[in-house]
Amino acid sequence: MGAEGKRAIIFGSMSCGDGAFLRPYLEAGEWVVICADGGLRSARDAGLRPDYQIGDWDSGGAPEPGVPCVTLPVEKDMTDLQAAAEQALGMGCRELLLCGCTGGRLDHTASNLVLLEWIAGRGGLPVMVDEDNEVRFLEGPVELRLANRPPYRYLSLIPLDRTLTGVTLRGLKYPLTDARLTRGDTLSVSNEPQGSEMTVSLASGRALLIRSQRN
Repeated sequence: MGAEGKRAIIFGSMSCGDGAFLRPYLEAGEWVVICADGGLRSARDAGLRPDYQIGDWDSGGAPEPGVPCVTLPVEKDMTDLQAAAEQALGMGCRELLLCGCTGGRLDHTASNLVLLEWIAGRGGLPVMVDEDNEVRFLEGPVELRLANRPPYRYLSLIPLDRTLTGVTLRGLKYPLTDARLTRGDTLSVSNEPQGSEMTVSLASGRALLIRSQRN
């Protein structure tokens, strides 16, 4: 499949199990499947055929015959995951679904989370998911309307900037109107959807919007 679908799913090297949590996202249409290093295993476990492989093969991956492959040097200036995201954007894919990117080394998880901002800064629409969580990057001014599908139990807004202004939350148990949030404050953690749709608005500032299943 070519990149005409304008969507790519990128697998990192962490296990995604059987990938059942991906199915509601993949219903949107065709996806280019890109595997970063050991992500090939996760793609196969999820029943997906890899379209591209990219990595330095130090995370358990290896080039697979018949799959277009880019081999990177071990000593380089970006992670395999960032290289895979760059590949997807270069192919014209705008919607990027990233999985197999959380757990394991904390430095890798943290850098993968802020990679969402890097992708967004290059015109991408990234979403990072695992079995229990979904993460999006927001930068104001923005209004995001979200259907609660797949259903998540909690929603948290985590400021990346020192201050967020004009924070408005609708369709949630604890609504906010034109609020001001500061980094480190936990006011916007563990909110709960109250219907089939919710709205999150920011006037200014950058934040991670995280939806979670577990307590």
